[in-house]
Amino acid sequence: MEEKRKYTARELAVLSLCRLERQGKYGGLEADAAIKKFGLKDAEKALYTKLFYGVLERRITLDHIISSVSDKPIEQMTLEMKNILRISIYQLLYLDRVPDYSVVNEGAELAKKYERQSAAGFVNAVLRRVAREGMPEIKRENSASYLSVKYSVSEQICGLLTAELGFEEAEKMLGSLFKNRYITLRVNTLKTNVAELQKLLSDNGVSSEPIPQSDFGLKLKNYVDTQSLFDIIKDLAYIEDGASQAAVTALDAKPGMTVADVCAAPGGKTVSAAIQMKNSGKIYAYDIHKNKLKLIDKTAEKLGINIIKTAEHDGREPLSELKGVCDRVICDVPCSGLGVLGQKPDMRYKEITDTERLISTQRLILQAASTYLKKDGIMVYSTCTVLSAENGENVSEFLKSNNDFELLYEKTFYPHTDGVEGFYVAKIRRK
Repeated sequence: MEEKRKYTARELAVLSLCRLERQGKYGGLEADAAIKKFGLKDAEKALYTKLFYGVLERRITLDHIISSVSDKPIEQMTLEMKNILRISIYQLLYLDRVPDYSVVNEGAELAKKYERQSAAGFVNAVLRRVAREGMPEIKRENSASYLSVKYSVSEQICGLLTAELGFEEAEKMLGSLFKNRYITLRVNTLKTNVAELQKLLSDNGVSSEPIPQSDFGLKLKNYVDTQSLFDIIKDLAYIEDGASQAAVTALDAKPGMTVADVCAAPGGKTVSAAIQMKNSGKIYAYDIHKNKLKLIDKTAEKLGINIIKTAEHDGREPLSELKGVCDRVICDVPCSGLGVLGQKPDMRYKEITDTERLISTQRLILQAASTYLKKDGIMVYSTCTVLSAENGENVSEFLKSNNDFELLYEKTFYPHTDGVEGFYVAKIRRK
């Protein structure tokens, strides 16, 4: 236990950020592991989480600041030095509970420990300048690079969003990524209803409100950590974004129906459809990643659902035994994920590569999934991106090649206008 106590939350955040870059882990996995290993609780846990995710979200912006105020090129700094400066600058510019002099002193002490004695003077000078001058100017050489530095998203992604939405809308969407988005729940109406769960939450000090995207969702109105939330809701609900719930609303699955979910993991829409069906009928849930199917089984068991049958399968290949069998099909395809940048900070820095192959995969899955529908059956095609090449264009191409299908409804959800994750939903009927 003595080993665990010698680290402060700030120091642990620096170490976690270094491990993240060296080992290429996902941010959430690293944070969860550090909190568990070092037994962080209450204020220390909150500070560690704030610093770790804050730096992860704003890394490009923070590096721009370091490069603007430091005489030493950032490329010549060790990873420890970079993250000491990143965390300290994040505290100076984005948090207000700790006095500037305290942030500067703590940064200098960490530099002594992880660099050399003389490094403390360098850190002291850099941080004092940031505290004095604030955010340096971001030069507007081109739209993508300006947005990249201002909102800490890769220049390539900023270029894609600008081409798709125009500069002003792209900037609004990127700006919305930093807004507090409180948790949205999908109520398990097999065991309770929206009003009852809302009262239970209220009795436990958690305020919530119904969402416009579905009749079975509640959005929290104040922060609560997930473990405390799960202790309250138990098997009465699970976390699912409003836009994802809108896809299940469009599906309109009824009790007794046969449903296929062709890219099911992690299973939110699968179990939501089962609840919509009142746990009556059949759902075939497939995914190419066998190890992820256990999560669907586990969630279903917890919620009291027994109509889901999971199996490993590549959605690009049609299953002959399901041809013309299904009343409803969920086709939530793999995508670039640009709608969930606010929820997954690691994705801000990814390079979107091989888009032609991705779109080809999406179209193959859509075509294969369509063969499962009966006449008058409904298929919902969805993605968590806002790029039309992966959304409406795919659906249009499918309809051109399959004149026995028709589009009943489509909508793209945007974080800055709809208050949900970026998401696309198309409701398609077999004539």
